[in-house]
This record gives sequence, C-alpha cells and structure tokens, in this order.
Amino acid sequence: MVKLICGIHNHEMTKSLVGHPYVGRLTKEKKIVVDMTKSMVKPRNILLTLKEYNANNYTTIKQIYNVRHAYHSSIRGNNTEMQQLMMLLDRYQYIHWHRMKDDNVVCDLFWSHLDVVKLTNSCNLVFLIDSTYKTNRYKSSLLDIVGVTPVGMTFSTAFVYLEE
Repeated sequence: MVKLICGIHNHEMTKSLVGHPYVGRLTKEKKIVVDMTKSMVKPRNILLTLKEYNANNYTTIKQIYNVRHAYHSSIRGNNTEMQQLMMLLDRYQYIHWHRMKDDNVVCDLFWSHLDVVKLTNSCNLVFLIDSTYKTNRYKSSLLDIVGVTPVGMTFSTAFVYLEE
C-alpha cells in the first residue's frame, strides 16, 4: 500500500535523459545493431551511426554491448564458449589439438588453418614467436607464431593457449 503525503516532487526535473534506461532502450534499432555486429563494426562506430541516424537517440555504449552479447549468446545456443570454439574450428577446417586436464577442462589448445600450414611449409626460414602472459579471462598464456615471407610480409602461422 502506498500512501501519498505530498503531491509534489522533491527534486528538479532532469535536463537530459542520457543514461535513463527507458529513453535509451533499443527497440527497432536492435536489428541495425545486430546487422552491424555481423559486419564486424566496432561498438563505438555502431553508437555513432545510431546517433547520426537519430539525433534524439539517448542510447549508451552499455546498451550496445548488451544487444551484442544477447546476439552472440543466441548464436551459441546451449554450447559453452569452448564447445563453440571447437565446433567453429571443425567447421572451418582448422588443424587443432587440445589436451584435457580433467574430463571437462581444456588446459592447452593449438590451432592453425590448413592453408596457412601450406604457406608455412613453403616459407619456413624465419618465424617470430611471442607469448602474451595471462591477459585473458582464463589466465592462460597465448603463444602466437608468425612467419615471414621472402618479400618481408608476415602471416600468422598458429596460435596456442597454454596453461602454466
């Protein structure tokens, strides 16, 4: 039960509605955000496009990220992120190998594309190996192997997630 004591507001009306969830909601713009996400457009550029399309749009970057997350989750379905990655590696014919710690935990994962393996076999004089330590959410190292062609161009040969 709500009891009304005084019928006036105890604060001034806001001058701007930026950040207000109701005003910044995405209704018909969700399709635009999903289409631009499919086209690999960065979230900040999606937001700029929406603002150019409608000057009275109060959408924030967080709402763009929420729509993108919902779209990616709908694509993945009931699969975990690792199951989705393994499925995509198989679908796009990547050579991959993984080692399991337990029945459900992948501790190491190697992948490379078949076309890149052919390029690696033909340009196998210079390779650069770089390891980025524990910067992902799983706290595992990313080992990046880059090859160099005879004309000085570089290409990614393989990637490896390693558990320390």
